[in-house]
Amino acid sequence: MQKRINKEALGGIALISAAVVALIWANTPLASAYEAMIHQEWIKGIAIFAFFFSIGIELRHEIQHGSLRSARSAIVPIFAAIGGMTVPVLIYSAFNAGLPTAAGWGVPMSTDVAFALAVFAIAGSFLPKAIRTFVLTVAVVDDSLTILMIALFFASSFHMLSLVSLAGVVLGIFMPKGEKILPKLQPSVAFIALPIFALFSAGVNLANINFDDFSTSAITIGILVAMIIGKPLGVLGTTFLVTKTGLGKLPEQIKWADLLPTGLLFGMCFTVALLMSELSFGESIVEHSTANLSVFIGSTVAALLATLALTFRKRAYAKH
Repeated sequence: MQKRINKEALGGIALISAAVVALIWANTPLASAYEAMIHQEWIKGIAIFAFFFSIGIELRHEIQHGSLRSARSAIVPIFAAIGGMTVPVLIYSAFNAGLPTAAGWGVPMSTDVAFALAVFAIAGSFLPKAIRTFVLTVAVVDDSLTILMIALFFASSFHMLSLVSLAGVVLGIFMPKGEKILPKLQPSVAFIALPIFALFSAGVNLANINFDDFSTSAITIGILVAMIIGKPLGVLGTTFLVTKTGLGKLPEQIKWADLLPTGLLFGMCFTVALLMSELSFGESIVEHSTANLSVFIGSTVAALLATLALTFRKRAYAKH
């Protein structure tokens, strides 16, 4: 258990470190080398394929053996994931209604499962195992539903990243005995694939951004509010409604006092958000840069808030 927690924490550190390196590199005299590197789309394609391939295998495992194996236990995480996607989309769309930037509605939609579990491993490992299982299941369903959105709204554009993402999750779901290779695949995804994708995607050239406009941009406000407030509100609000109406039930080990601070983890929409940013704004340099920087800021704020909330919750555990 402790070994797995350490791996998840280190994987998250590798992911955010790669993003920081990209951001710094893109704003140094060596920026031209960075630009030349990121045009190797096939490398980014392999990285995102590996990530969604692992997501597909995890989804199959959850359906066969985990929280999605029965309708009663599956209802809460499935509806929580749907609520956690719908609320951010509505918030972003409200701020960008009638604007060309409305195309970025999918950016704040999906929680970064690796990033969320990494922060949970660092700040929430004292909580019952059922809490981690809930976070994992909601995030996996969330990412899988995002693939459905990509298939419906982006696959027709034949963008390479949308096609490999779709192919990855489909192959993962139908991979015979895929859970047997998952223990070896996950470290490769956490320490190689995701950091590579972050390195290739997170390098925002700040010269492309007018910071007088950035703070008031509909993209910035829409993404930040949707991620930091909308994602936790959507997941926790839907969970509350589903359990209170009797449609579904949380495991007995999950208490709302634990779930509320944990809910802030869902605001970290990093890897898939960068993917959606490219699919939505890839040809528009200013909008693409603004969205990526907003994702970086929003994920960092969500991680800090979740860490702070879980730290306070840990103190309550210590008193008992």
